Amino acid sequence: MKLRQLASDCDEGPCPTVWEMVGTEHVLVQGFKVNDAEALATIGLPENETVVRIPMALLKRVAREHLT
Repeated sequence: MKLRQLASDCDEGPCPTVWEMVGTEHVLVQGFKVNDAEALATIGLPENETVVRIPMALLKRVAREHLT
């Protein structure tokens, strides 16, 4: 799987990042694990999915720089 970094929340080290899966219409999102039981119950995740938290500014940056 070839990945291309679209945007990151910091200049170095591990931090929230959005990655493009090159050649597909999919992205990977690296973020902070969500462990809040109430939030997870509200979402109702299937066993094969997970939720991560990223700053709204990172999502806006990806939209502005890559979806316009």
